[in-house]
Amino acid sequence: MKNIKNRIKVLAAAIFFSTSALAQTPNFKVTPEFPKENEKVELSYDARQTSLKDAQEITATLTGYRNFTWTQEQLNFTKRDSVWTANYVIPAGLGLMNLVFQSGELMDLGGDLTYSYILSAPDGRQVSGGMLGWGLLRTPHLVKGVPYVVDSASYKTDEILMMWVKYELQYHPENRFKVLYAAASALKHMNTETSLGKLNNELNTLMQIPDLKEEDLLEIQKVYKEILNDQAKAKELESMITTRFPNGQYVKDQQRLADFKKFTEASTDETRLALAKSFLDKHPYNEAETAFNDANRINYITVYWSLSVYTSMAKDLAAYTKYISTLAPYEAMSNVIYRTLYVPYLSQKSMNAQEILPYARVVMDRLKYYRDNYQDDKYATMYYGSADLFAKILVDNGLFDEAFEYAAAAQGIQKYERADLNDTYVRALEGQKKSKELRQALETSYRLNQSSTYMLDLMKALYIADKGSEKGYDAYMASLKDASKGEELKAKVNKLLISKEVPNFQLKDQYGKTVSLADQKGKIVVLDFWASWCAPCKAAFPGMKLAVDHFKNDDNVVFFFVDTQEKKGDMTEYVKNYMEENNYPFTVLLDGDSKASKNFGVSAIPHKIVVGPNGKMRFSEVGYMGSASELSDEIIEMVRVLKEGK
Repeated sequence: MKNIKNRIKVLAAAIFFSTSALAQTPNFKVTPEFPKENEKVELSYDARQTSLKDAQEITATLTGYRNFTWTQEQLNFTKRDSVWTANYVIPAGLGLMNLVFQSGELMDLGGDLTYSYILSAPDGRQVSGGMLGWGLLRTPHLVKGVPYVVDSASYKTDEILMMWVKYELQYHPENRFKVLYAAASALKHMNTETSLGKLNNELNTLMQIPDLKEEDLLEIQKVYKEILNDQAKAKELESMITTRFPNGQYVKDQQRLADFKKFTEASTDETRLALAKSFLDKHPYNEAETAFNDANRINYITVYWSLSVYTSMAKDLAAYTKYISTLAPYEAMSNVIYRTLYVPYLSQKSMNAQEILPYARVVMDRLKYYRDNYQDDKYATMYYGSADLFAKILVDNGLFDEAFEYAAAAQGIQKYERADLNDTYVRALEGQKKSKELRQALETSYRLNQSSTYMLDLMKALYIADKGSEKGYDAYMASLKDASKGEELKAKVNKLLISKEVPNFQLKDQYGKTVSLADQKGKIVVLDFWASWCAPCKAAFPGMKLAVDHFKNDDNVVFFFVDTQEKKGDMTEYVKNYMEENNYPFTVLLDGDSKASKNFGVSAIPHKIVVGPNGKMRFSEVGYMGSASELSDEIIEMVRVLKEGK
């Protein structure tokens, strides 16, 4: 008896020593050392003796073992004196956490000690699952589903995993079935007569326990199916579970899987929509079922994507509201926002402001629910990330007060660095008749070179209203320019400077006149390759108009807008109408077979190419960043550089 007591004392000491040493590694500490659930702790990281000693910014991936499930989240650390710190609220059921620190491409996994921490419960015992999680973390190569987040120098053997399984049961004997999969993995990996015998004996013993719960039988079945690969025994257990628990989780999981397969195999849009509705009616999202869903590729995001698109296209607001107003998981909202709001309103323009508003309200209300009812900052990400879109929809509906709320939220993140948001923000202020704030917003946007043409026209109108004439306007605008932005633009343009041979082309413009590039030699030629289906191409036109207007009296600078990559045939009438309706004084060249664009190496559009007076390509740039004033200034700077003879 004395020997048994001594062995227990030694075991207890070993556990205490291991966990306390684990808790406080030289570079990583948790304060307070023994936190309670839902208590805020300070995580501190001393990088001075690590690979991140020179880091200017540090983040960390926190991997948690919570209620026997692996979780991950990102933390931002702030430097205080010589130590980096972050606050973290301990969630209920968290038994273990591990941190990986990162700065740029550099990572610090903690070496053989790791940056792991087993948590203790109020009664002094380690939190359920904590010791098992610690054993699993250092044997990810043995047990399926364990994340690889510690240094391989800390990896241990099967025997060490079994030791931590025993420690877990020492404190929490109720976890016998929850440690089964890990223990079975280790014993099978040992693959000795003794280890396999122990595993079979344990499974037989567990099967003799009266009144086994469904989840217990499922753990046993999982071992036979995935570890021992005994499919006959697994099938026998499956039948037993189905018979004993006809309304249990296993039957629910299998029915959910079958219904999802029906949905994915639907051959028509009408059938797919009906099956999406049926799936969500029968199987509302349950976070507890995530592991099964992930393992079997049951994707609620796909279901919501289909349902939201089809109901919005059919203008079925009632169905859209029914399902999107209760949407879960949160991540599914991203596709819904893009497919049912952004694409039809901003990209395809298939729904006007009045039509899109009720759908936007459903989404806004659901995002507010997540923002206001969940502590984790990630649940506000899409609210703030989509605030600019909501603001534009509200502004376009004349709902300026509500629009300002969203525009201000978006502006808090963007800091006037996006012209399209600045435009929406200014329109909201204008609608609210906040003249002082409006002027400040216009001037700040212009200073950062992030203004739309509407904003530039408004600035001029306000100046004239204030001063009584245009006198001094150019000087006023020049005084607002940020010199550093001008220098940045010059540096960017000089970096883009190239010299390449270009092929000639002969293309007809929208009025039937033939234009030859060779005939333009001696002039600076700005080519803008675009297409009618390309939203960014058209979005860039106001900025290009500013540049065209800037050089309207300069015969040595010409602009050609090359309509290419079209899916239709003759675009002449479309081009004429579009340019006239939008008051664009552009000469459009019709590249019907896309031969000219291919010869110029153009693939992605919009693509702007500037040909110098010597007939060589001097600039080539793809894309549009969203600011009309910035685009105009860039084209003007390119022309200035070439006029200087570079």
